[in-house]
Amino acid sequence: MADTASDPTADRCQLNATLSSSVHDKNELLSFYQQWSDKYDEDFRTEHYIGPCLTVEAVCELIPDEKRADVTVLDVAAGTGLVGLELAKNGFKVIDAIDGSEAMLTKLRQKGIYRCTTQAMLGNGGDCESLPENAYDVVTSSGGFVPGHLPVSAVQDLIRMCKPGGLIVIVMRYEYLNTCEELRPLEPLMIELEHKNPSCWSRLKRHISPNYLLDKEGIVFVYRKSL
Repeated sequence: MADTASDPTADRCQLNATLSSSVHDKNELLSFYQQWSDKYDEDFRTEHYIGPCLTVEAVCELIPDEKRADVTVLDVAAGTGLVGLELAKNGFKVIDAIDGSEAMLTKLRQKGIYRCTTQAMLGNGGDCESLPENAYDVVTSSGGFVPGHLPVSAVQDLIRMCKPGGLIVIVMRYEYLNTCEELRPLEPLMIELEHKNPSCWSRLKRHISPNYLLDKEGIVFVYRKSL
């Protein structure tokens, strides 16, 4: 990680990341992201936040260069499209996005990378029923599992939208699995879905990475959806 001691945007990044995880009312959260959208890319550049890089590295480990142009990818909790930027750099061409904030999607569309964009909230009481099933070769979520954002139940939406045999990549702050009451059930649910009969998916990777968000550790989960 770059030295952020003299970087004022590092302090703003930390502040906004903390504030975003403390808002639990849907309308207040969308208002927060509307205000943050202009500075989001600056705050979450790679010196501060490597979630998108970790996400795409995990995808690239399993999909060879020559196949990437035809692979369909869904970026969930896509924000301003930082995952899409990394995907495009690595040869992926067919990328769709879902995010709850129209303001963030407006910034995302300006990058000219995504094929389709959908404003939707996933999980309990969300908009998942109108979204496609078994439609994508890869489904990613980088930084979506944050307090007040994607609920634990959204994992099943990610599985549902992925094709049988497809990949699901979830990258998030590691400490939330232990310190956040609403996200503490996430990994137990992942394990339950793998071991139920029939199994929903199988885990390919679980890796803890340093300096995911400034000095905070991240965790990378990679699963393959059952056939």
